[in-house]
Amino acid sequence: MKKAHLTRKLSEIQAFESPRVELEQYQTPPQLAADIVYTCYMQGNREVIDLGTGTGIIAVGAALMGMNVTAVEVDRKALQTARENAESLDVDIDFVEKDVSNYSPEKVFDAVLMNPPFNVQSDEGLLFWRKALEIGDSVYGLAGKGFKPRLKRLCSELNHRIAVCEAYTIGLPSSYDFHTESVKDTPVDLYVTESKK
Repeated sequence: MKKAHLTRKLSEIQAFESPRVELEQYQTPPQLAADIVYTCYMQGNREVIDLGTGTGIIAVGAALMGMNVTAVEVDRKALQTARENAESLDVDIDFVEKDVSNYSPEKVFDAVLMNPPFNVQSDEGLLFWRKALEIGDSVYGLAGKGFKPRLKRLCSELNHRIAVCEAYTIGLPSSYDFHTESVKDTPVDLYVTESKK
């Protein structure tokens, strides 16, 4: 499947009905999700996991590309939407309802795909990155600007290296009552890490 076709398919994904601010739930834009998935696929990764899948846009994209996908999500309502999205696009995904920090798979995955929390005031995003580096030979994940020094330290500790850092700007729609703009352009980085094995 070509990336443009994948992007069109992912634009059909149902978003969060009522996102939870404490989980930093924002929908990954279809173009960005397609970029992550397509890049991962072209690197030969076939056994992948989406940590914090939300409504499943990244997991569904990976499944559409023919990858074997596990998707982990703590929010039952979001997970139900992810299941509905997978069913509507006729893909099989192994969904797991669990907090990422408490998830311990029995295998190492070719790749971890994720759009984790970015909150610079908490270490929630670091928990996702730590788990990803522990269970994946490579990681394709988003992070807010300024995260690179923290990720470098974590990679060094867990025997990974940063292979790619690509800048994006994503338009986050107003999702919560405290948002004052209809869309906020937010700079993010897509990091790809690789195990040093």
